[in-house]
Amino acid sequence: MRIALPTVGQRRDVPVLALFLVTSVVVALVAGFGLGWWLILYQSFGVPMPAGGWLVLVQVHGHLQLMGFAGLLVMGIGYRLMPRFRGSPEPERRLVLASYLCVTIGVALRVAQLAQPSDARTALLLLSGALEVAGSAIYATTTMRTLALGDNAHRADELLMAGGAVWLPIAAMWSLVSLQPLFGGASLASLDADAAAVAAFLIGTVGGHILGVSVRLNSGFIAAKLVPDNVLVGATALWMVGTFLVVLQIGGGAPLLLAAAIALFTSVGIFGRSRAARPLPEHAQVTMFAWRAAYIWLVIGLALLTVDAMVGGAPSFVVAGRHALAIGFLGSMAYGVGARLLPTLTGGPALPVGAVRWAVILTNLAAALRAFVELVGPATTPAAVALALSGPVGLAGLLVFAAAAVRTVRPALHTFA
Repeated sequence: MRIALPTVGQRRDVPVLALFLVTSVVVALVAGFGLGWWLILYQSFGVPMPAGGWLVLVQVHGHLQLMGFAGLLVMGIGYRLMPRFRGSPEPERRLVLASYLCVTIGVALRVAQLAQPSDARTALLLLSGALEVAGSAIYATTTMRTLALGDNAHRADELLMAGGAVWLPIAAMWSLVSLQPLFGGASLASLDADAAAVAAFLIGTVGGHILGVSVRLNSGFIAAKLVPDNVLVGATALWMVGTFLVVLQIGGGAPLLLAAAIALFTSVGIFGRSRAARPLPEHAQVTMFAWRAAYIWLVIGLALLTVDAMVGGAPSFVVAGRHALAIGFLGSMAYGVGARLLPTLTGGPALPVGAVRWAVILTNLAAALRAFVELVGPATTPAAVALALSGPVGLAGLLVFAAAAVRTVRPALHTFA
């Protein structure tokens, strides 16, 4: 099966899309599964930490995974999808590349936090934060301009996408603020500011983009119900207010996010009977499988954050909730949607259904091992082993999907060889 090739003008931007996607995967391999597995092995078996200790590695791992992997992934897909949703011109390539370079260099420089305090480390970290803010601001302003223009009628799901774009530079600014103690010679970034940056990245940017894109595509991809505009507007308001409250660590934010997720979940109706006149083709069925998993993890993750907000003083709920969102929700949705979008955007062959299905299965298994063992703690040997396995299992899912994606994107890149 081969999707119709994009136009010449659209194919010209395929290498730029590949640049974002390949870099995000590389960051995921190094920062997500590399540093992440190091943390897991320490937590499970006491593997030695770097000089700065556990929390330093946690902060670097989290930032690189969110800004480097999720941020670049969202930006690359956003630059390609938004003009098609709106029927507007493609963003200027120089701006797209400028945002890519700023964010990529900024993310790479963030590893300087692992070095010993010095004037050089301070300069590198300041440059890292400033570049990320600049790259994020370029993406946000470009996306808002794209959504404002175009010949297509505006739709309510654009509010979620616009909100996701706006939260990216806000998250980058919080991240820059969190570095202030490091400029004075400390090893750890500000815990409060870092938590605000993580919430803005994970919930505001990633959540807003994924929910907006999935609502836009669900009818065509899996024959799901169209979400009524009044539900979308209400859910968007709850999501943005909830994100704002969580970022500022004000009570009540997590329940609002959970209410928004449940409203969208039930309105899409992906567990009900399909609206398709005929049985869904196999590639749509695997997308449905991924979609269902993603929404379940979204509800689980937000429910865990809500429990933490209610009981307080239980960091295991926060850690488990974040990983449910970052691995289960983001991973499942990225594989399910990406399997359908990559052939459309590049003109390459469809991804093998079996590869996509296994990528989703492995990702869900990794999310379950990581989140649920975190709740009970790796106090026993079986729990420690299960936690340690979450890294390789998640990595296997990423590699399976990446291999299938290379097969799809490669023919389109040959045009430019």
